[in-house]
Amino acid sequence: MIETTVAVTPDRPVKKRKKIKPSRIVVYTLLGLWTLFLFVPVYTLLVSSITPAEEASASTFTWFPKHPTLQPYADVFIHDPNLSKIGMPTLVYGFLNTMWITLLPVVVGLIVSGLSAYAYSKLDFPGRRIIFKIAFAVSMVPLGAFSIISYLFYDMLGWTNSALPLVIPGLFGSMNTVFFLKMYYETVPNEILEAARIDGKGTFGVFFSMLLPLAIPAFIAQFIFGFVGGYNSYMSPLLYLPQDDASTWTLQLALSKIVEIFPNDVNIRCASMVLGMVPLVVLYCFCQKLFIEGISVGGVKG
Repeated sequence: MIETTVAVTPDRPVKKRKKIKPSRIVVYTLLGLWTLFLFVPVYTLLVSSITPAEEASASTFTWFPKHPTLQPYADVFIHDPNLSKIGMPTLVYGFLNTMWITLLPVVVGLIVSGLSAYAYSKLDFPGRRIIFKIAFAVSMVPLGAFSIISYLFYDMLGWTNSALPLVIPGLFGSMNTVFFLKMYYETVPNEILEAARIDGKGTFGVFFSMLLPLAIPAFIAQFIFGFVGGYNSYMSPLLYLPQDDASTWTLQLALSKIVEIFPNDVNIRCASMVLGMVPLVVLYCFCQKLFIEGISVGGVKG
């Protein structure tokens, strides 16, 4: 008699589906609506910029044009009346002016703010904490409350109708940046800086050779904040720059003037706005990783 053995396999545990919490459904719904709220205006702007003039003049909005075209992007430069006056399109001149008016105070101000944060966080001098508290308290006062006083002050100096009020104050740094960098510096062990001093580095040598390289993500994050703020600034250029000289306009002023130049051409106005958005999108795409790392102000850098 032949005995047969039957292998008994244990029952596989049945995976239970995780129940989705109602709170999570609410959160995802709100995030989806917020994403839609942000995306729809950008989409309508892009669609309007590639819509032919015949379709753009129609009373009803179409979610995608029947005959998309890139001609409005060329018309921004070709049909600009300032082209013959200043030698280049208004949008190009505005972009170039924005670059030097924004980059100069942002870059120099970052270095000055970094040195100030270094002094507050790593150097020991009398009254350090009191001076920092006073400076931080003053920075909490809204600058909009002093716009008239600032204009009168710059007018007394003879700086109005020029870019000086837009550039010179930023060269001295920002207390918000000082506060952010100070918090970042405090994550760096003092032993690393002491080792640099033993190697013969002075105060500035320690900062530029040790502390600055360790804080590159924080500097990148603050650079993006400062650059975006200066790039999108409208009221200050409107207040201080001459409105009758297109060669001095920043990009935001140029965009507002293009709306006046092409009052009936919606597609051309939308195309100019899309072009104005491109530099910020490119900047964020290249610096996204460092930007996120910088604002996280994570653990010890070593």
